[in-house]
Amino acid sequence: MLDTSRVPAGILAVLLALSPAACANIPHLAPPQQDGAAAVTPSAPTRLSAAAQATAVRDATGTPATYASAEDAIGAGDTAGLLILLAALPQDERDADNFANAYLALDRAADGDFAGARSYLGLTGDPEIEADLPGFYLWLDAWLMALEGRGDAAIERHRDVAGSMPGITADLSLAALLEAAGRTDEALAVYEALTPSRIEAPEHEFDPRSLVFQHVSTVVVRHALLLQRLGRIDEAKAVYEQLAAAEPERATSYAAAIESLETGKNLDNKPLTFITGFSQSLSDVATALQQQRYITAALSGRDLGGLDTERASFDLVTLVIDPSNEAVRSGVVDALYEQALYEGAAHVALAAPETTPALQISAAQALIMSDHEAEARAAISRALSLSSDDQKLQTLYGALQLSALLNDREKAMKLLPELMQLAGNPAEQAAANALASSLYNHFGEIRQAVSHAEEARRLDDTHERRMTLADLLGREGRVNDALVILRSERLARPNDPYTLNSLGYFLVTRTDRVDEGYKVLARAMLLAESDPYIADSFGWALYQYGDLDRAQRLIEGSRQDLLPHRHWEIEDHLGDIYWHQGKEDEARTAWQTALDNHPPQMERNAIAQKLAEGLTTPAPQKKPLPEIRIDDGEINRRDI
Repeated sequence: MLDTSRVPAGILAVLLALSPAACANIPHLAPPQQDGAAAVTPSAPTRLSAAAQATAVRDATGTPATYASAEDAIGAGDTAGLLILLAALPQDERDADNFANAYLALDRAADGDFAGARSYLGLTGDPEIEADLPGFYLWLDAWLMALEGRGDAAIERHRDVAGSMPGITADLSLAALLEAAGRTDEALAVYEALTPSRIEAPEHEFDPRSLVFQHVSTVVVRHALLLQRLGRIDEAKAVYEQLAAAEPERATSYAAAIESLETGKNLDNKPLTFITGFSQSLSDVATALQQQRYITAALSGRDLGGLDTERASFDLVTLVIDPSNEAVRSGVVDALYEQALYEGAAHVALAAPETTPALQISAAQALIMSDHEAEARAAISRALSLSSDDQKLQTLYGALQLSALLNDREKAMKLLPELMQLAGNPAEQAAANALASSLYNHFGEIRQAVSHAEEARRLDDTHERRMTLADLLGREGRVNDALVILRSERLARPNDPYTLNSLGYFLVTRTDRVDEGYKVLARAMLLAESDPYIADSFGWALYQYGDLDRAQRLIEGSRQDLLPHRHWEIEDHLGDIYWHQGKEDEARTAWQTALDNHPPQMERNAIAQKLAEGLTTPAPQKKPLPEIRIDDGEINRRDI
């Protein structure tokens, strides 16, 4: 299966999406698990900040919801409910969980009650007592001083405790604190010290250099943004060009980002305050904690599934400190959406103190997935009406993507010309053409889809654009043209599992070269055996050889790995397998699930016909699988 969802949609994501901080050895949050227990109601009302109270999920009478566990409150996007649960814990349980007291302290700080915040953290001012506290608490104290207006004292405190913080989080935090205090030359010096002399970009998503590149990107972007805020535009551009030089293929996107540094277009680059600097630093620590969990799990062979409650709770409480932080809010919305917690995602998006077009689009997407189409359409309309001239392009982009989820071709074709007209520089024009291509493809108009994909590639000739075009050329029947692109990309990216997957799946589904496709997919599986998209492709290759049982097990594993989400193509594959196994009821259930998960129009029609009539073609005959050699799947220029 081709995973086209991995192509980034943002026009200036390179500049605006700040990368994570270094992974860290931070104590874990363990939300109290009380499965099956009654909802907790404290014996006395818990004092919450106004910002926390504004997050409460309420029923029609205005009564706040209660929860059986912290995980339930987090999944609902209800920070107030989470804090009430934590406050109701016995003192010894809170003390055993370093983050429980920290979250309650942050809420007190949001209320201006700094003495109450320090009380939760056990900060007494006695150096002997504080020596036994977690370093994270001492770091928080530095920022509490800053929020009290004691900037210089906060910086000294921060320098004293920086050694207790992980990776580069302390350095990034210090730079933010220095900038907010007006000591910008010192902040710039921190960024300069963190920037390596040579920046090396990863070859593909699975390249282990990705993590380091993310860290370096964070430093470079923040350095450039600070210089831009100071009016030192040429220096900002020169700093950012270090990053651009590492990824020459993305020259068009980087050129647009550098243009933004120069003109301010599409760039909301406000000076850091102590509040926004603190929330940014909290988010860095949350990201570091998340990366620690992923790396630890990978090293131990464990699979992390479900909502990352540690990251989500950290971000929810960060929004109590800085409710207007749209980047953090969007991160929470995305995390809840990824776990199909659509009601919670919509709630967080709509609970912002001031709504924005982007938050309305995020809410609309979650509302669509929770079957509230009327409310979703209203949110899209609000987003469009709220958009300023600077926001219009991105708002149209989101509204058009949602029109595909709603299967609303009329709306899409009404908005698309406006998007195309507003796109200015080559990066914006390429993104607009790519979206137009995606829409025409969704509605089954392949010739127009190919035309726009070709224009997107002409404007911005990247790996992602070429792979998208190859898929569309195959759908149009131009198989040889598509294979020239796919084989060239395979030659340029010999160890990229997704490039192998695209080539192998294309060979299996659109040509008679099934043996070659099987071998290419086998190599992709070797490089990324746990990826559900690649496993589905390999399972479908097994289906072509009549090995229905192995195909079923592999593709059902892909389905399981993607839960709580469903993918229409996986369900369609399973429907065909079940039918040929004589499981007609299971086949129809799978096909119906496929239809419910927004397939493109051409596939929707084919699946609907199978649902109504079943399969009329026989199952593939069982035949021996090709022999796999170590050099299978390798491509040279003579093959192109």
